[in-house]
Amino acid sequence: MREYKTQTIEHLGLVSSMIDELGIVDTIDNAIKQDKNERRVTIGEAVKAMILNGLGFVNRQLYLVPQFFENKPLELLIKKGIEPNNLNDSVLGRALDSLYDYGVTPLFSQISTKAFENLDLIVKYSHLDSTAIHVDGKYNSNEEAKEGVVHITKGYSKDHRPDLNQVMLEMICENSHGIPLAMRALDGNSSDKISFEKMVVDHIEALNNTTTGVVVADSAIYTADNIASFKTNNIKWITRVPNQIKATKELIESLSIDRMTSHSKDDRYSYISLGNSYANVNQQWIVVHSTPAKERAKKSVSKKLDKLVDKEIKEFEALKSMMFACGNDANRAYEKLVKKFSLLEPVDVKIVKHKRYKKAGKPSKKEADFYEYGIEADYSFKIDRYHQEVWKKSIFILASNDLNIDPEEIIDVYKNQFVVERGFRFIKSPEFLADSLYLKKPERIEALLFIMTLCLMVYASLEYKIRTSLKDKDEFFIDQKGKLTQTPTTRWVFQTFIDIHILSIGDSEQIIMNLKEYHHTLLRVLGKNYQINYLLL
Repeated sequence: MREYKTQTIEHLGLVSSMIDELGIVDTIDNAIKQDKNERRVTIGEAVKAMILNGLGFVNRQLYLVPQFFENKPLELLIKKGIEPNNLNDSVLGRALDSLYDYGVTPLFSQISTKAFENLDLIVKYSHLDSTAIHVDGKYNSNEEAKEGVVHITKGYSKDHRPDLNQVMLEMICENSHGIPLAMRALDGNSSDKISFEKMVVDHIEALNNTTTGVVVADSAIYTADNIASFKTNNIKWITRVPNQIKATKELIESLSIDRMTSHSKDDRYSYISLGNSYANVNQQWIVVHSTPAKERAKKSVSKKLDKLVDKEIKEFEALKSMMFACGNDANRAYEKLVKKFSLLEPVDVKIVKHKRYKKAGKPSKKEADFYEYGIEADYSFKIDRYHQEVWKKSIFILASNDLNIDPEEIIDVYKNQFVVERGFRFIKSPEFLADSLYLKKPERIEALLFIMTLCLMVYASLEYKIRTSLKDKDEFFIDQKGKLTQTPTTRWVFQTFIDIHILSIGDSEQIIMNLKEYHHTLLRVLGKNYQINYLLL
């Protein structure tokens, strides 16, 4: 009797082909010295296995990787001769150690340079940001920080979990699809203001190989020292100007909406472009008014000012209930309190003289024994304060040292800063490798962050490849509603590949099962390297 066996390939054939197209395995194996004849699995192949596991969306720990691959066609996904038990935690752990010893940051730059070359993708703008990733365990949190080893410790938690130890991940991603160009692991208490400048300067060569050199970052990068360093290194940048800078407050207060120009493609934004020389560097400041920000500001300002109004009313009513020995005392108390008011505006204020008698009972017709003085007044509200607060929260200022970029392009590019944040959400998703990490050593944590960022590179590159291939060949894929699209997400494509299996009959025949017509279309436009993994060639 012939033996029948099924293996699950699902979307992993796409992932494997993209890893190969980006040249990840070859770049790693050419960079890290190793005796390939003595290895069943090279370091590059171990990395490929971890990426396949990471993008399998099963949230398995490293020691469960062999179990993950038990029913997978490893001869297609990695290479012939590899068995699941060859991908045990010892093999993968030593691979992580080798990656760390080589240096994951420079290695990633080598991979990204080759990847963007293979994708034939030239990037005009790149985005820089950082995030905190929580870890389970103390690691070296109770030790002094050592140079060259990431210090896992508590720090400012962007996920609002200050109780947990963390490590920081810093990334630079291209503008359109969020494909990472560079990555670096940082101590858990690192400061963006310091690390951003070092990240950019250290990666000038890699950035110049893949982009035209304009780096986009949030306001943490905008310091006098950073701006001077970028000038020295001839780095072009776009960022948001921090509100704490005195010049921004003065500028915002001096402007009005009628001086601004409406964005030609998005009327939610209006702007005015002005020259500036902060930190002795010529730059253009784009003051932007955002209608969406204004609507958010109305709610937040109302909530904030309502609390302040209630507080000021209570204080004023308390003052009105007090009595003073003389009119001057009452007036001084009134003036002292009113100076503190920012919203309440007293009107019709009077100092009123009240008769007082020493004996209880009905007052006699004689002159009062003594007098007390109180305050009578009504009040209104300084509505201008509300409008000022809403205005200030509706405005932000963008800056660039590239004086040739059109202001509207600067606005559009900065709005794409979310591509890095989207990448961080992907990496920290519970469906991914983990939303918090545990390995034996901090060095392996750093290496695993490298693997996680490679997973993002493969995921984002695959989306770019799918969309451009569909458009180039004028073909379509189905969306969640069964309609045709040329811009499917990678996650959706992965979901449509669920339940695709390979049926092996004996040792000679293999049949791909459950491929639909839209799968055939997609694999055809992606090319033969993708078709091979699904036995179509």
